Amino acid sequence: MSFNPEGLIPIVGGVFAWLAATGQYKPSKNSVKWEAWRLVWGPKLKILAPIVIIFGIAKLMGLL
Repeated sequence: MSFNPEGLIPIVGGVFAWLAATGQYKPSKNSVKWEAWRLVWGPKLKILAPIVIIFGIAKLMGLL
C-alpha cells in the first residue's frame, strides 16, 4: 500500500457535505433558502457523504 494524498480531497468534501446535510455548517447567509435546500437535499447527502468519505479513505490508502 502506498499513501496517495489525492484521497484527502474527497474526504474533506464528504465531511463538508455531511455537515451541510445535518445543518452543522451553513454555507448560505439566507437561512430560508438554506433550510429549503437542506430539506430537499439533506437526506440524499446523508447517504452519499459517507460513501464519498469511504472512497477518499480507500484512495488515500492506495487501494484505488
